Amino acid sequence: MIIDVHCHNFPDAIATRAMAGMCRQTEGILWAVGDGTVANHLDHLDLAGVDKAVVCPIATKPEQWEVILRRALAIRSGELGERAQRKFIPFASVHPLDPDFADHLEAIADAGIKGVKFHPYYQDFSLADPKCWPMFRKIAELGLVVQCHAGEDVSWRDLRGMCGPEDIALLLRNVPDLGPRFIAAHLGGVGGYPAHATDALLDTGCYIDTSVLHHNWFRDEEMRVLRSWPTDRILFGTDFPWTHYPEAIRHVKSIRESADLDALFGGNACRLLGI
Repeated sequence: MIIDVHCHNFPDAIATRAMAGMCRQTEGILWAVGDGTVANHLDHLDLAGVDKAVVCPIATKPEQWEVILRRALAIRSGELGERAQRKFIPFASVHPLDPDFADHLEAIADAGIKGVKFHPYYQDFSLADPKCWPMFRKIAELGLVVQCHAGEDVSWRDLRGMCGPEDIALLLRNVPDLGPRFIAAHLGGVGGYPAHATDALLDTGCYIDTSVLHHNWFRDEEMRVLRSWPTDRILFGTDFPWTHYPEAIRHVKSIRESADLDALFGGNACRLLGI
């Protein structure tokens, strides 16, 4: 089984606008391989033989938590079609400035949604800020999984110190129960940080995912982390629609030992997500 723990799609009514805006924001550094729609995403999954994909929305405003939850429930109920119901594992999102985050996280957990997505650059907060730790303590209490951007983002190249490896490590030292349910995306944040920076995450119990979008920028460190990270704490992720699935699969297979691949491509995600 192959499970992508990190990908994105959008409602058809806004997909074109959303993708165009994000492509402009990368200033040509990244170019999407998909159009952001559910149907296009499903076609890419089927063509590559990917069994399931975790859809990761981001609440850029506090009030967006509810519409995001409604879409997650629509995916799960089959309202967006049988293929989407079968293939997608929808996550929700809350905003760190939401004054009612506890109630909203409880609503997400009560609805049976498995996890929440964060992106500190888009949501304008730092994982190292103690003011956000009560929210993460609530997430840990509820047993939700966290999928969080880590390292630099090509759309926010002037920002640092919000979700690098040390920021994540500080959060997880202060919310230790969250570590085993926390996914630090992009190989734990190799982009934009010194070599071996991700080693700060080794004793936190967190997972990392394999989504790296610019292989030539930090290649030596990317290869080192992907090759050496503990097998039971690494998850296949692509950040689709920014990565072509066959390319991402080939890349991982070219680096990890064959004995690791069942766990990395699906086994670890099944355990984490209760599949």
